[in-house]
Amino acid sequence: MIHPERIGHVVLKVRELERSRRFYGEVLGLKQMGEIPEFQMVFFSCGGRDHHELAIKAVGADAEGPRPRDVGLFHVAFRMRSEDDLKAAYRELQTHGVPVLGSVNHGISKSIYVADPDGNQIELYCDNPPEDYAGMRNPYAGRAALDLA
Repeated sequence: MIHPERIGHVVLKVRELERSRRFYGEVLGLKQMGEIPEFQMVFFSCGGRDHHELAIKAVGADAEGPRPRDVGLFHVAFRMRSEDDLKAAYRELQTHGVPVLGSVNHGISKSIYVADPDGNQIELYCDNPPEDYAGMRNPYAGRAALDLA
């Protein structure tokens, strides 16, 4: 049986490399770690701990976008250190005019959902303390409203 240590990285296909570079670098604050111009790829890290956790690859302006009912990636989640950091991220998204698709207290975590410029869904989340969901029948299935004020 295979036992991976953890997920190492995700590669997303995007239409326009520069537009996505700005979104992931300037809006989400990921650190650019490298790029391969001849392959139209850029590599990002959440804090420089790894060589990259996310890469983007340009596939052309006429590429079809992700469709909700197709098989494939649903979203990429970025863990925030705290609820205060999650709320600060929400304010930053507003500053950049990024529409929030939804926000929810899942029980096990609190989440904000947005889409990148190509429609790839992104989740920003923070974990709740275990005592917050200890009595829940299914701590993954919570759907309570999230107060981001």
